[in-house]
Amino acid sequence: MKSAGLYKLASLALICSTALASACRPKPYRLTPDPEGQYPRLGACPDDHSCIFPPDLSQFLPGSYFDLRVELHAYDKNTSNPAPEAYSNFKTIVRKDGGKWVDVDDFFDYEETPALENWDFEWVDSIKTLISEDAKPVDVAVTSRIWRKLKFDKPGTYDVSVQYGSEEGYTVRYTVIEPKKPKKKAKNAILFIADGCNVGMITAARALARQHTSGKYHSLLSFEDFDNLGHVITHSIDGLVTDSANSASSYASGHKGSVSAMGVYADSSADPLDDPKVELITELIRRRQPGKAVGVVSTAAGQDATPAAFYAHTRLRFMSDVIVDQIINGLPNWVDAVAPDVWLAGGAEYFKGESALNGTDYYSLMEDKYGYQVVMNKKDLNKYHDDDKLLGVFRTGNLDAWMERNIFVNNTVGNGAAPNLSGNDALGSDQPGLDDMTIKALEVLKKRGGEDGFFLMSEAASVDKQLHPLDFSRAWADLIEMDVTIGKTVEWLKKNGEYEDTLILFTSDHSHAFDVYGSVDQKYMADHSSNKDMRNSIGLNSAAGWPGYSDNDNDGFPDNWTPKITLAAATNNGPDHFESFAMADSPRTPAVPNDDGAYVANKEDPAGKYGAGLHMAGNLPVSNPLGSHTMADVFIYSNGPGSDSFRNTIENWEVFYGLTEALDLQSPTKHEK
Repeated sequence: MKSAGLYKLASLALICSTALASACRPKPYRLTPDPEGQYPRLGACPDDHSCIFPPDLSQFLPGSYFDLRVELHAYDKNTSNPAPEAYSNFKTIVRKDGGKWVDVDDFFDYEETPALENWDFEWVDSIKTLISEDAKPVDVAVTSRIWRKLKFDKPGTYDVSVQYGSEEGYTVRYTVIEPKKPKKKAKNAILFIADGCNVGMITAARALARQHTSGKYHSLLSFEDFDNLGHVITHSIDGLVTDSANSASSYASGHKGSVSAMGVYADSSADPLDDPKVELITELIRRRQPGKAVGVVSTAAGQDATPAAFYAHTRLRFMSDVIVDQIINGLPNWVDAVAPDVWLAGGAEYFKGESALNGTDYYSLMEDKYGYQVVMNKKDLNKYHDDDKLLGVFRTGNLDAWMERNIFVNNTVGNGAAPNLSGNDALGSDQPGLDDMTIKALEVLKKRGGEDGFFLMSEAASVDKQLHPLDFSRAWADLIEMDVTIGKTVEWLKKNGEYEDTLILFTSDHSHAFDVYGSVDQKYMADHSSNKDMRNSIGLNSAAGWPGYSDNDNDGFPDNWTPKITLAAATNNGPDHFESFAMADSPRTPAVPNDDGAYVANKEDPAGKYGAGLHMAGNLPVSNPLGSHTMADVFIYSNGPGSDSFRNTIENWEVFYGLTEALDLQSPTKHEK
């Protein structure tokens, strides 16, 4: 034991012989339910004045890295601001399997006790505090320490306790799992994510993209032939309803998170990059199976929540410039950057120019220093056949939805979204589809991973991005694009001898409240003007006849997007809007602000067709112009080695454990850094 450790133990013994003796006797571990309330002091802080991150019930793989932060919160809800004096010190101790308590520095063989940090934050503790001009937030004075890049080497149960007063203390319990060996190791894994998709969306996509006779489908969607089907519970650490950042982060890390946080537990400090981090599956691959190739594909900006959750760490998902830098540089005091072998998406404005971090030209940097080949359009992507690392950036912002890339290409004229930031347009036809990007990623990953295999995350982002503005037809098209992509992926895997060795997952990160409840006679609706008569165009139950979509060219997409009979579709939450149940020739904006700033139905909404569409009353706060996520479980389809882990109801963080088991990543290896 280090001499510094002896000094700390002696000091602690001295404290124990004084009035603070009880501070050296941690309170027994007690499982504490999440507190009631819409406005908690901080997620994962059930104790009155202390927080420990990672929080209670966190799980770890042996040897996986994490940061440990302890915060003490001084405040008084019953007095006016400012906060009381901050706590001056505290002790943090650890034990394994109910054994002897050990100072945290000695337990982890930490070289030097981290310095105390202090800051203040404001706690919005009620809806009154949030909306009343007279009410004031509660001031909180924080004392904190953080231990960086720790790991538990052995399976077991670990208690971490903070002691900060004669009668005060808080203890959390962690589990380090016994590593599981797969029955058959998956050489490769592909995780497909249709952002925001729910079962209702799958039902709708099937009705549009598959033909039927006597009510019987000739075939199902590509992923519906997979080996197993399960459910995923999507809650965040501190709320019922999640966003894409922390939900995708749960898949990537095996830890729950808070809204907008990726690869970290959100603390109360002002710095969005100092929060305690947890190791991602891609980082684990780089340490434990360094020969395996890693790919990230998305129809969003590649710094957007879902793709970034697989290579970046930040509490604020919108730090796009920093996220791009993390692709190759990672973060200080952490493991090496993931530096994906393939990165294909949008978000060009953060690779070069005034929006890039410190004005860095990441195109040149990644080509010259890190060996990436850069492509910026569909043509150059498809003709690329080398084995260098591949960076594909096809537009500023998110890629356009499938409709604008394939049908309404003129909608992209004048967008000035060229990925080289020339001010030219990035026409829809210049942008690759999800299938183009995924198949090209597979080609490169197979070459680069060789016998070590690959891991790929591929996201259909605009399912979510079109469901928010209630643009159902565009959301359906992007989900059908995912169906086509999965079908082509299966064909590619079989052709290239990889199918039997590849775990394929298809899931969503969270749900929207979308559903289909009948069909609509578009001609009848167009011939009537009153809300009452237009509502009679909706057929329910026995009158809910089949819609008129067809796919005579067998490309997987409907040939006709505007049949006479369409789907009666809706969501259970949204702003005031007009609804005609028809595809619009341009993206919709369902609600606009009035003179008071409250959002009301948009008379210019192309999909609402004011005067020819139903007026739908909203049920969200009037400050919200879009539909919102829901807490509903999402599906997970799985196929190949390891797919049995995904056939039941599981929590989102358990997806990580299923993936790491299938890829045989759960045990430390000789390759670890």
